[in-house]
Amino acid sequence: MPIAKYDHGNIFYEEKGAGEPLVFIHGVGLDHTIWHKQLKGLSEYFRVIVYDMIGHGRSEHPPGPYSLSQFVEQLSGLLNYLNIKKCHLLGFSMGGMVAQAFALKNKNKLKTLTIMSAVANRTARQRSAILQRVDEVKTNGAAGTIEPAIQRWFNTSFLKENEEAVNEVRIRLQTNNPSSYLAAYTLFATGDEELWPQLDQIDVPTLIVTGENDVGSTSHMSSQMHEKIKGSELQIVPEIRHMLPMEGAEVINEMILSFIRNNSSI
Repeated sequence: MPIAKYDHGNIFYEEKGAGEPLVFIHGVGLDHTIWHKQLKGLSEYFRVIVYDMIGHGRSEHPPGPYSLSQFVEQLSGLLNYLNIKKCHLLGFSMGGMVAQAFALKNKNKLKTLTIMSAVANRTARQRSAILQRVDEVKTNGAAGTIEPAIQRWFNTSFLKENEEAVNEVRIRLQTNNPSSYLAAYTLFATGDEELWPQLDQIDVPTLIVTGENDVGSTSHMSSQMHEKIKGSELQIVPEIRHMLPMEGAEVINEMILSFIRNNSSI
């Protein structure tokens, strides 16, 4: 499987298709495999690239703590390795943080930006809840947080009808490197504080999307981001919780294609 090289090590990635590059960034504790339906469905129109973030999957696992700048540097390294001057970028959940941070530092490298199921401007109560989970991971490991996360992420009907796909997510969460996961999860719990004051500086065509029933990356958060990012588009997908790339794949793929077509020539 392809490995990209950059100054700080290896980046595991996959790509399929031809045309304008479309790069996907996964969420915390996950890896490139959550984009299976996007790799399959959108590679007819784009050169689709998925990769493992720092501390995840088969990419580099440096010691923590982690910073958003490390993840931005990793993505820059991947684009340089692949000789990509400009791309469409989509970040999911923690990947949405990385995508925002990348857009703030490298807008000249982006054609469009999609922020999916991402957090922003957490309330004191929301911050307390996520920091409690960080403490639990630090004290007892991630095992006790996995099933509650899966219940938050998927609708009951999807869990029953897609046991194999959900179990792949479960296994991914169970087999994470413990120290890497804690470092990434800690950044996920705090990174929105760094980004929020800067969001109004994002100056590329931007789509913001989340699930109507996402309890962590709420529609209110997406609305707030939409208000901060001038000219952005906002989409709330009915009835879906967190895992839009999987449970909402058909709707999401059409939405991405339409958004990019309206903001770029393909």
